[in-house]
Amino acid sequence: MRRLTLFLFALLLFGCASAPQENENYNKIYMESCLKSGMMAVGLDDVLREEEGLPAVDGMYISNVEPGSAAAAAHIKARDILLQVGEVQVYDRETFAKAFLSEEGNKETKVKVYRGGGILTLTLPLTL
Repeated sequence: MRRLTLFLFALLLFGCASAPQENENYNKIYMESCLKSGMMAVGLDDVLREEEGLPAVDGMYISNVEPGSAAAAAHIKARDILLQVGEVQVYDRETFAKAFLSEEGNKETKVKVYRGGGILTLTLPLTL
């Protein structure tokens, strides 16, 4: 969890400094959602797809899942592609943030991930 926290702090310091106000809000919610869920999700692009041998699906690449986290409890794994949180399709930081905002107050939500050629529906606890 410490590595994820440090990574997100560095991302906040260096990656978000010049973003417009609205994007700053989504970036903050995105980072808080990553910390709370225990997973690091990054947007997919052609370079990442080629480097990692990923299919051409729209979603967010799960680069890290912290042991003992909500994401781990949901059986989300590094290298999964997160497609949907609740009813919201995710494919970048803004949609990721909006998806977690829409689930605020819920104890859990359904997420869809692409793994090994198929789509899995998993239950992600939102309070751990």
